[in-house]
Amino acid sequence: MTPVDYAVAVGAGVLTGFVCAVPVGPINVAIMEEGIHSGRTRALIIAVGALLMEMIYCIIAFGGFASLFEDPTIRATVELISFLAVTVFGIRYLMTDTVTVQGKRARMVEQRLHPHTMFWTGFVRVLVNPNVLLFWIMISAVLLANGTLQPAWQSRMACAAGAGLGIAAWFTLLVLGSARVRNQFSDRTLVRFSHVSGLLLLLLSVVIAVRLIGTVAQQGS
Repeated sequence: MTPVDYAVAVGAGVLTGFVCAVPVGPINVAIMEEGIHSGRTRALIIAVGALLMEMIYCIIAFGGFASLFEDPTIRATVELISFLAVTVFGIRYLMTDTVTVQGKRARMVEQRLHPHTMFWTGFVRVLVNPNVLLFWIMISAVLLANGTLQPAWQSRMACAAGAGLGIAAWFTLLVLGSARVRNQFSDRTLVRFSHVSGLLLLLLSVVIAVRLIGTVAQQGS
């Protein structure tokens, strides 16, 4: 791998990590509430726990799929599924109008695990959210299928590391912002960020669609 390959992998990870972390969800709500009511230290501890679990999911997602994209038919199928999934996520985030703290099933699992510290609260809230792993599996499949990432494990782990940086950047902004502006940092602020994330995902779906059309055209010729 060349330095350019590494730079592309890290850059793709940073961008997707940031976009993945922005939408309204249990962990963002927890960080914001702690930042507003208890200060940045407790909010930062939650963010560190959440980041660790996010990285575990990223490594799981980017650790597989390397050998699936040699066959053009499989590559086109994966891109089609990814296009549909990214579009659904994008529309969902774009239409968000309320802050959801946690789903019923996730709440039950968290109560059973019963985290006792801010760190484990952040860790468990990401752990019980299956959408996080699903999103990273989808993103890794897209990046491998369109050639942004190389099948080599170095490229995939560089992207996972970049994703960690992107997620950490968002969590840092959320911690500092919620602690600084206090009552001015409202639920509506998170909803607006979610709308921006949804728009970015829809733009990504357009890119996937263009790539998919090119793949199908190559197979037909």
